[in-house]
Amino acid sequence: MDNNAGVSKGKSIASMACGIAGIVGSFGWGVGLVLAIVALVLSKKYVEEAGADNAFSKAGRITGIIGLILSVIGLVVCIACAACTGAAACASAAVNGFSLQ
Repeated sequence: MDNNAGVSKGKSIASMACGIAGIVGSFGWGVGLVLAIVALVLSKKYVEEAGADNAFSKAGRITGIIGLILSVIGLVVCIACAACTGAAACASAAVNGFSLQ
């Protein structure tokens, strides 16, 4: 018997869907980061309402955490690539005798 029969599973299912979408979109300009945070919030709200986890809310929390980690890694990689591109442009300008002023 389901212990949380009176509580809708909508938030837990939405949490899982947002978590999965967060993983898929983790390298997509912050989309994955937003979806991962939404997955974590929905999972927490479901647990507060129901008083217990179900499989969907657990999956939402786990995929939300994975999506959050991958999004942060993707953000760091994007920043590093931008920094390297800028440094390469400065070095190229210096080698070719151009002034960046």
